Amino acid sequence: MTKHKKLRGMIAATTAAGVLCAMPAGFAAEEQAAPAAAQAMSAAQTQVGTSTPALQSSKPIAVVRVGKKWGAVAPSGSLTIPAEYDEIASYSADAVAVRQGKTWGIVRLDGTLIVPAIYKTIQPLSADVIIVSDAKDKVGAYNTAGKQILPVENLAVGSFNDGISCVQRPDKKYVFCRRDGSLLTNDVYDAAYSFSEGLAPVKTPSGKYGFIDTTGTLVIPAAYDWAGGFQEGLSRVEIKKKIGFIDKSGTMVIQPQYRPGDVWDFQDGLAMVKEKKYRAFIDKTGAKVIQTRYSDVMPFENGLAEVRREVKVGLLGGFLTSAVSFATGVPTFGVGTDLIGEKVKRGYIDKTGAEIISTKNDYNSIFMDGVALVRVKSKWGIVDRKGAYVVEPKYKGIHFFYDDRAAVQDGDKWGFVDRTGTVVIEPKYDEVHDFTDGIAAVRQGSKSFFIDKTGRVPFLLPSTVTEIGMFNEGFAPVKINDKWGFIDHTGTVVIPPTYNEVRTHQYETDRL
Repeated sequence: MTKHKKLRGMIAATTAAGVLCAMPAGFAAEEQAAPAAAQAMSAAQTQVGTSTPALQSSKPIAVVRVGKKWGAVAPSGSLTIPAEYDEIASYSADAVAVRQGKTWGIVRLDGTLIVPAIYKTIQPLSADVIIVSDAKDKVGAYNTAGKQILPVENLAVGSFNDGISCVQRPDKKYVFCRRDGSLLTNDVYDAAYSFSEGLAPVKTPSGKYGFIDTTGTLVIPAAYDWAGGFQEGLSRVEIKKKIGFIDKSGTMVIQPQYRPGDVWDFQDGLAMVKEKKYRAFIDKTGAKVIQTRYSDVMPFENGLAEVRREVKVGLLGGFLTSAVSFATGVPTFGVGTDLIGEKVKRGYIDKTGAEIISTKNDYNSIFMDGVALVRVKSKWGIVDRKGAYVVEPKYKGIHFFYDDRAAVQDGDKWGFVDRTGTVVIEPKYDEVHDFTDGIAAVRQGSKSFFIDKTGRVPFLLPSTVTEIGMFNEGFAPVKINDKWGFIDHTGTVVIPPTYNEVRTHQYETDRL
């Protein structure tokens, strides 16, 4: 806290799955400007929560801390999840991950225990299955009703693609299991991979790879030294140390000619191949259609491919230009993730090979909602997927769009622009948060308050409020006499200040 009333906000901490748990955290304006990469990664995902329909009154609006323990509070003010956990983090639209000591579990928002808090790691919800591992790294799985479908004794449990998981048993052999935990067949393999597009590669007793279908029948004969999963109708296969592609009939459509590790799966109609110095792309006939001048290239996605180049680590505004990492916590707890390398700059090329966004920019973020943040000659802007500026790079700091408003910093003051780049709220605030529920928390001098999308103050805060957070589902946390409560859209305190700390639960579309 500074000597004036410091604006508190909800800074989102992203996870690999884009699930959020936001917490009150003070920030300085410069901190919002320089690490715009962090704002890009964390804040952009917050839109998942703000677009969710209004919750029923029995569903929690936030997780809260009472003393040293965490629970979840509903709009009525009652705790739907008792305050008995050491940590709570968002997991899905209707469940949270909970930690007791060093182990994690899953609890529905109504307080129903789904997975006991006894596991070292819990993976993202996938195909209505929750995969867990214990302190000895043994792996099992639960369904969303809380029934354990695979015992926690396996070396690995794959995703339930096509309703079937590839499981590595304690003896290192592979079998396939259905979603109810039953075996697909009694066949046991020395090597196997998950199903994709209805087929799974398996290593047969002959030592060769073939493909089984979802009945367990070998439908593509075992004729390959190695085989990968199908993607966009084609699979990489190896014959005599060369990689080619087959279709689902087993026909070789691109003859084996690439060294292992020099060709990737098809994505967006193209497969990337490694050449002596740079990367190229081939189409599904095997013809080379793009020759890049980059050695570090990502596969195409929605018409663009990310390209990267290494640069010397430098400081911009006192912050590393691209050193951004987040504590993941959810969904694979205890594992950290570096989202951006410290010595890497990224740009984007289109399917003609043209550089749409230059790697010479100070910084390019990943795309979120069709736009990316860029820093050009130390000024921030926003570009679309065609490389056109949505917001010209002329600002000291910038955020992604929320509720069709993006926060921009001009000099030392913050305001907002719309999706045409037009300034709709003049930069006059010392600190701002992004719009949620059509309202943004701002600070001007020593006063913290809320504004609507026109810049109007929609209501006056009670004089007893000393700190504020962002709105979520019609409620915003406020601090009164060192305790946190909640106000509604009229500024009325609807949940009395009772809690030591609050974190707004953001919702995804996935449901248990």
